[in-house]
Amino acid sequence: MQKTTLNNKQKFNILILITGVLMAISIPVFLPHFLHGHGVHTGIHLASISLGSFLSVIGVMTYLEYKTKRLLLVFFAFATITIAETLSALNIIFLFWASYSSIDSVITHLLILMMLTFFSIGIFKRD
Repeated sequence: MQKTTLNNKQKFNILILITGVLMAISIPVFLPHFLHGHGVHTGIHLASISLGSFLSVIGVMTYLEYKTKRLLLVFFAFATITIAETLSALNIIFLFWASYSSIDSVITHLLILMMLTFFSIGIFKRD
């Protein structure tokens, strides 16, 4: 039996759907932070959440298709980083714990965003 796989158009549609829903939900909540000087930092968080959610969805779909422990661990990795970014973004609004928006924090989050971007590009890459 041959496994069914998603083509690039279906993956792109999933990415657009997740991004659209997340942006529709988050723009009203995060707009004041964009306007008060935290736009880059907040934007990095929102982009990371979007890509992390996309990778988590693709990861769980792939795991359910092939049922290997390695794919389950990949899914957990993407889900964990997405949860971490979500909590970090929510901390901007609700301030659960003291946070410092210094340059090292922005660089760290930018590196996480770059990692998620590379993984996302790899999803669409054809050999």
